[in-house]
Amino acid sequence: MEHTPEERDNEVTDTHCNCGEMHKGHICWLSRMGLFMEMQHLTDNPTVSCSNCGAKANLPHNVCFPVPLESDQENR
Repeated sequence: MEHTPEERDNEVTDTHCNCGEMHKGHICWLSRMGLFMEMQHLTDNPTVSCSNCGAKANLPHNVCFPVPLESDQENR
């Protein structure tokens, strides 16, 4: 049985995040909805990753549970 976009939206929001409506701009939601072109500019220079799903994003508000990425200099 195929879900409507609204049903998929509610399912993703309810099962993957506790941030309510803000979840609709998160990388995991965009990916689940198949909105890969919309994700491109949000992930081209990542500074954080989601501790829940591992998605990388440019800004913390684009993932559910942001944690800073280690910089290349810290790894040297």
